[in-house]
Amino acid sequence: PRTRPRPAPLGASSQRRLVIARMGSLATLNGSEVRRREREDAERFYLRSLSESYPEPLPEGSVPHAPPGGAPSPEQLEQLMRRLQLPEGEAWSAFGEEHPRWRALLCLHGVQRAAGGGAAASGTLSAELIELTLRSTAAAAGHLPPLTRRLPSSLPVKSLKAMAGALFKVEPARQVVLYSRPGAHKNDIPESLDDELKRLCDYGVIGGGEIIIEEEDGS
Repeated sequence: PRTRPRPAPLGASSQRRLVIARMGSLATLNGSEVRRREREDAERFYLRSLSESYPEPLPEGSVPHAPPGGAPSPEQLEQLMRRLQLPEGEAWSAFGEEHPRWRALLCLHGVQRAAGGGAAASGTLSAELIELTLRSTAAAAGHLPPLTRRLPSSLPVKSLKAMAGALFKVEPARQVVLYSRPGAHKNDIPESLDDELKRLCDYGVIGGGEIIIEEEDGS
């Protein structure tokens, strides 16, 4: 078996995505509606997270392709699951028991590889691009409207700060980076992205969310 890397602590957004992905019938979480786009993003994120814990890489062609035209019907999903050709053995059996929705999600979304997985993951780069709204509350950026950018989910917070510095004229060392998920209520407190070495995907940042750049008080 492969040596498994020690997982980084999950932020609140990542924890929300994992709960949504593991509970297929969940309609609301912490008073917030689970929309279709959020569920699809959460399930793909879950599959990418699980891929780092596979006992061995999945063989090519082991997962059938879902038919085009939206989500398959329950009957189609059952047929797809019967066509799965997954590795056998005690480790894989235990893995499936630990993650009961894994097989169904594989059939729904296909193989999802973790960001930064090298050449094997390069084919999923476009799927890792997420559209975010960026805005700044800093005094120097008060006249600038919010900006929309498509960014790789593997982008480190340090690189995001460098980009925001160029956009909003706020020095990276003085930036406070916050994330507000899609559909967040006005009273929801944005999550602080305070670890420069973490990637956006480590914090559970998804498309449709908002990045807020604040400036620390220099006094």
